[in-house]
Amino acid sequence: MDAALPPGRGRGWLSVIAPGPPGGRGGRQGLRACASSPTPESHMRVEEPNAAAAEYVHGNEDRELRRILLQAQVYAPLTEGVLRSAGLKPGMRVLDVGCGAGDVSFLAAELVGPSGEVVGVDREARFLARARQRAEARNLSHVRFLQSSLEALPAGAPFDAIVGRLVLMFQPDPVSFVRRMAEHLRPGGVMAVHELELAAMGLAHPKLPLFNRVWSWMLPTCERTGIKVHMGLELVSTLRRAGLVVDDGVVGGRLGVTPDAETTHALVETVRTLLPHMERLGVALAMEVDIDTLAARLTAELRASQGVLVPSLMVGVWGHRPGPV
Repeated sequence: MDAALPPGRGRGWLSVIAPGPPGGRGGRQGLRACASSPTPESHMRVEEPNAAAAEYVHGNEDRELRRILLQAQVYAPLTEGVLRSAGLKPGMRVLDVGCGAGDVSFLAAELVGPSGEVVGVDREARFLARARQRAEARNLSHVRFLQSSLEALPAGAPFDAIVGRLVLMFQPDPVSFVRRMAEHLRPGGVMAVHELELAAMGLAHPKLPLFNRVWSWMLPTCERTGIKVHMGLELVSTLRRAGLVVDDGVVGGRLGVTPDAETTHALVETVRTLLPHMERLGVALAMEVDIDTLAARLTAELRASQGVLVPSLMVGVWGHRPGPV
């Protein structure tokens, strides 16, 4: 997977994109970053928020799977840093809730090693099929995937750690969802969650008019389809209200050194996913978004401005279930 934060690191990450020379290749350096999409990589639900959100969340296009895999590449360094900081280590049994195509499961598998076990659970058979193919290709015999909703997940031996990325922001009641997750966690076990703080996005210097317009389309669309745009900063209170002891947390982002890096493409693919809802809600018209040229226009704007862009911020929080170990 992408470069990981070293053990013991993980505070005060900042997300920036800085343009490089024309034709340059994207890369990573120094700061850890995450930029891209407020769309789910998982399909784990307790209940559907509303019809619009359900349709949005359950996209069935091959393009959606490609978008999810691209998004996972963008988030990988940050999520691995959160899992390391939360204390995942060799030999642990880990449950990945809303695993999607398996990317967080694979990050956890690297940390717990072959002496540990990772179980990914999701409702979407299509994504689980891809996750199983990827696990087999990587010879990860200690990773397996189950098709189930969280409430239908059989009670078995409790897990040492439970993880989830981009799951809570789509739940009607995140506190209840975390309580359900914790039912599968042993006393003293770790829970680590990683979510976008959508309301804190769209920072740029100097100002980038097109990028600002993109966020003026995306943010109200997300809010009106039932997505929780403050979920990142609500993680601490959510875990506490669910009965967990919060240990620590970080804010992170993703650095791309050229404006046409994967962060930009992931953002555009998110806009593509949201576009039908933008039109339906009257937020934007397809002709003004002009999705097929949006990536090129964003890239040109960044390059011309020689500016710095913070497309998105993620918040990672971890804690433990109280009780005798």
